[in-house]
Amino acid sequence: MRIDVHAHYFPAAYTDKLVSLGLNHARGSGQSSDLSGRLRTMDEAKCDHQILSAVGLDTQVPDLAGAVEGARVANDLYRAVVDETGGRMRAFGWVPLPYVEEAIVEARRCLDDLQFEGICFPCFFQGRPLDDPAFEPFWAELNSRKAKAYIHPVGAHSCCHPGMADYNLSMAAGSMAQLQITAQRIAYSGLSTRFPDIEFIFAVCGGYLPYMWERIKRNLTRGLTTRASGAVAANFYSYVDNMPITLQDPMKPFRRFWYDTSVQDIPEAMLLVQKSYGTDRLLLGSDEIFASLTEAVTYIETNPYLSAAEKTAILDQNAQRLFRL
Repeated sequence: MRIDVHAHYFPAAYTDKLVSLGLNHARGSGQSSDLSGRLRTMDEAKCDHQILSAVGLDTQVPDLAGAVEGARVANDLYRAVVDETGGRMRAFGWVPLPYVEEAIVEARRCLDDLQFEGICFPCFFQGRPLDDPAFEPFWAELNSRKAKAYIHPVGAHSCCHPGMADYNLSMAAGSMAQLQITAQRIAYSGLSTRFPDIEFIFAVCGGYLPYMWERIKRNLTRGLTTRASGAVAANFYSYVDNMPITLQDPMKPFRRFWYDTSVQDIPEAMLLVQKSYGTDRLLLGSDEIFASLTEAVTYIETNPYLSAAEKTAILDQNAQRLFRL
């Protein structure tokens, strides 16, 4: 079964609602409700399901009432799309974090009533990372349901770096950095260890993670070995003290995550994936509407670094194993 886990849809009714709630940057970004073209593309690509997520644009409404209303509108519209397409389109729900109690209520609605495949997240909410201690009750709720947590960057959120404001660097470079940093924070903070029944899925191969794998591993290994010898300043590597990593396998937490393949312009990425966290948890991801499902499938089918068995698993087996569809 072929499942595209990385697909977007921002219906005009949703973006209009965001504008009414004060997000003026959403003005004019809404899409047509006619999804027949996308369904034809799915047929041509032999794709059984696309899982939609309302993340990628900055859709965070800063006030409590607006955040709750925006999430409910998005989720209701997505449920309608699931019904209208006979289940060909599936969905990740959206929750109004950082408002924890309200986010728990909406997550329950998404998973129980709307029957979504999981919950989607940006890399942080209103400047607070996903491992913020205040979010612990929310993660406990998702853990109790063995939920899927799909993590996708928002390019505009990278502009905290002064050089990211121009030339679309916030998306082209900042988004990849967001994903790597978020994966590291979730692993290092122990969030994924404390809540082992949550399946974390990272867009775009985890950003720079496979490219930086050996450097991250080396830094962790140095932190675990050199502090005891006094080879560096006493507190230089103190951040490793409470991290759930071991010298024998400091990168183990990252191999428990799942990743999607939406790096169609970098064939060598698959070689780096093989050498880092491996392909057994790699999922087909197109990034449609921002990219092409057809190109995403072709990228895997023609990739010179993947074996035939790996291609079959990535396209047709891994996601089915994860989502049990």
